[in-house]
Amino acid sequence: MIDSDDTQPPAPHRNRVLDALKRAERKVFTRPAPKSAKAQMKFLYTRTKQSTKALAEQLGVSTRTVQRYRAGQQT
Repeated sequence: MIDSDDTQPPAPHRNRVLDALKRAERKVFTRPAPKSAKAQMKFLYTRTKQSTKALAEQLGVSTRTVQRYRAGQQT
């Protein structure tokens, strides 16, 4: 049985993450955003200078989802 926490997030959450990446990339504008999910979340986390909880709230996902992306457990 697959745990629902280990599955890929629904498309709306993924779109929020991608939109946040685009906004952050425009602010930085020196190089393109990372390609892997882990690197993307690390990029967002370091650019926003927020806690995991605050970043999760901003993205509209759970704190655990942000933690999984940062650990490379979710793609």
